[in-house]
Amino acid sequence: MTLLAIPLVGTQAGLVVMGVLALIFITVVVAVNTWLKLQRLRNRPPPVDPNTIEASHSYRRYLVAAAWAGGSARDWDHSVRPVLADLVEFAMGERRYQTGDARQSAREWLGPELFALVDRKARRSEDRSAPGPGRAAMVRILERLDEL
Repeated sequence: MTLLAIPLVGTQAGLVVMGVLALIFITVVVAVNTWLKLQRLRNRPPPVDPNTIEASHSYRRYLVAAAWAGGSARDWDHSVRPVLADLVEFAMGERRYQTGDARQSAREWLGPELFALVDRKARRSEDRSAPGPGRAAMVRILERLDEL
């Protein structure tokens, strides 16, 4: 005899079966929700102290830019170039005021090849299939900035 053979409406046995099925269903839902919450708690990143570099917005922005550096030309132009341009402007600081033209100073310091990768006025690519300059180019730019 199967469960489907028991009429579920109008009999005491049917009500008992419906009650048992409802309890089983509720138990499964509660167990799955509890398991999912435990998984989220276990996989949660450790808390970041508020007065550290890791807690700053800029640090997270740099991490995101570094992650996109190996992507497409569009990824580079929309995510990496703005961050590197900010870093170049910051690194050029006083040097920019000696010549009067920040772009020219940066172009002279980085060279035309690397400057083209950080120039804010360069046309942005929308091509998601073309490869970007890559992480090696980002590292060369950062090394060059480190020499300042």
